Amino acid sequence: MTLLFDPEVRADEFAGSRVTIIGLGKGRTTAGLARFLVRKGAHVTIADPKPREELAEGVARLGDLPVELKLGPSSDDEALADPDFVFVIPGIRPRSPTILRALEQSVPVLTEMALFFRLCPATIVGITGTKGKTTTTTLIERVLALGPRPVLVGGNIGHAVIQEVDRLTRNDIVVLELSSFQLETLGHSPHVAVVTNVLEDHLDHHGTRDAYVAAKRNIVAWQGPRDIAVLNFDDPTTVALHTGAASEVRGFSLVLRPKRGAYLDDRGQLVLASRERRDVLCAANELRVPGRHNVANALAAAIVGDAFDIPADRMGVVLREFEGVPRRLETVAEKDGVRWVNDSASTTPAATIAALDAFADRPAVVILGGVAKGADFGQLAREVTLRARAAVLIGQAADEIGSALDAAAAGGRRIPVRQAGSLADAVSYARDLARPGDVVLLSPACAARTDLVTGEVRGDQFSSADERGERFTALVRAFAEPVAS
Repeated sequence: MTLLFDPEVRADEFAGSRVTIIGLGKGRTTAGLARFLVRKGAHVTIADPKPREELAEGVARLGDLPVELKLGPSSDDEALADPDFVFVIPGIRPRSPTILRALEQSVPVLTEMALFFRLCPATIVGITGTKGKTTTTTLIERVLALGPRPVLVGGNIGHAVIQEVDRLTRNDIVVLELSSFQLETLGHSPHVAVVTNVLEDHLDHHGTRDAYVAAKRNIVAWQGPRDIAVLNFDDPTTVALHTGAASEVRGFSLVLRPKRGAYLDDRGQLVLASRERRDVLCAANELRVPGRHNVANALAAAIVGDAFDIPADRMGVVLREFEGVPRRLETVAEKDGVRWVNDSASTTPAATIAALDAFADRPAVVILGGVAKGADFGQLAREVTLRARAAVLIGQAADEIGSALDAAAAGGRRIPVRQAGSLADAVSYARDLARPGDVVLLSPACAARTDLVTGEVRGDQFSSADERGERFTALVRAFAEPVAS
């Protein structure tokens, strides 16, 4: 059963109250939330089980904000001594002992995102999906920027939007990337909800695939008849999310022809279908970002633009000019005929398979591994064995992925597989294995992070996929020139 941390709370109730925020981490969400609460007159305590030396970035984000820090293993017990409200940041398990104890004590438990939905006067566009969230969110921001209304982007990217809520008006549009962590406790849905796909991810957090899917469903579950759900018609799980929801559906597809939505036609053109109109946005081969999944992302963004009356020809210009976002199939350098691509944001097997699809015309040396999150690597191993030149394995999941590759190769094609003790070693091994015309693809199929509850570094060398990607780019550019955009 999904827990909803959404008590009826007004912003003025925080004045003079004692508020505890569970979790600091890198501090992006926590710092923004703390600033909002302090501005409202709250006495804020931030608790995190990690020691201060592991939270330097988060502490730095707080600056001179007048908050109390309770850090270290006993922090939760101290922080729950007498709060009036408790906030939990994304990634903390809703059924963690700390949160359950607060609920047992009848302390209201809230989230930044649920509070934002309750207080926000602006129109909200929400985007979720196992893969494609950030690219689609960025595209939607650029498409909506063509219109007359101010656009603010936040959620799982950017800064904590709650600190902006007081300056928003009904004329604004807020575009939110929403993770399953943010959705699982959310009792609201946006006016326009976009679902890129629902595959399998974060099983280490949600426990089961059904629980993960249930979290994703909240993006449409609370929509009304005047709201819009933009759904991937090529993904049955995404379509099934809408069962019982009241909103209008507009679909996007690479194979079907939605009556209202967007699709890829037989001539390789992206087409917007709006009532009796059919408008060509651009040709798929004009997109600068590779891969069919990015065609789907562009179609989804166009549907949102159409919902806000952005002309199709102007959206086509944005789609043609979009060069992607960092660490998502980002070509960072080329050397001796080998292309080096940073796809550190691909943290699931399905996302890595899509990355291989995007470079189907090039043999790949793929760097895999990190924190597994309960993923099944069987299908990925079969695809890598069939399509890659070689694989280099890193991180906690290296042995598990290696075993899957061994099983996939049994009785069939076998590729070179090497294990590396560091990303620097992995880049060196990949350099030895690659041939002119190849692509070296950092597409790990795994997360790179520490556990938010225990603070444990789980056999991985990076606190985030961004940090991992930045390190890869730096290593590659030490010997190869960047590719000019």
